Amino acid sequence: MQTEYPHRCTPFLIMRILRTYARAYVDDLDAALASFTAVTGEPPDTRFTMPNGLELATVGRVLLVAGDQRALEPYRATVTTLIVDDLDECQELLDRAGAQIVRGPQTVPTGRNLTAELPGGVRAEYVEWNKAQWERVGGRPA
Repeated sequence: MQTEYPHRCTPFLIMRILRTYARAYVDDLDAALASFTAVTGEPPDTRFTMPNGLELATVGRVLLVAGDQRALEPYRATVTTLIVDDLDECQELLDRAGAQIVRGPQTVPTGRNLTAELPGGVRAEYVEWNKAQWERVGGRPA
């Protein structure tokens, strides 16, 4: 049986996902970084503090988000972070798919982002990295 999808996107506009990060919410970023570095054998790629006080770092393909329970609460429903090549096109595709924009678009330390909830309930963050962030992680893919 074939399923019809009412929000099909045109073949002319697709979202190019350059990286995907699983999210882990933690109370203590230093302790979490030590653990993740030990088990993965990889050093952190990125570490920064958001204006709202949350601390973020990446190890491998995991984004660690640290803060107290109250600060983390608005973000816990977001299950993944997707690095996209063009946030404006991404938002257009999300709108076509019937997604609800939860936050953004906005400027963040690594570029620009937005958070959207797709029909069905999956909430994801979409980020277009700036040049400086791509340099920190070894360069943008071709």
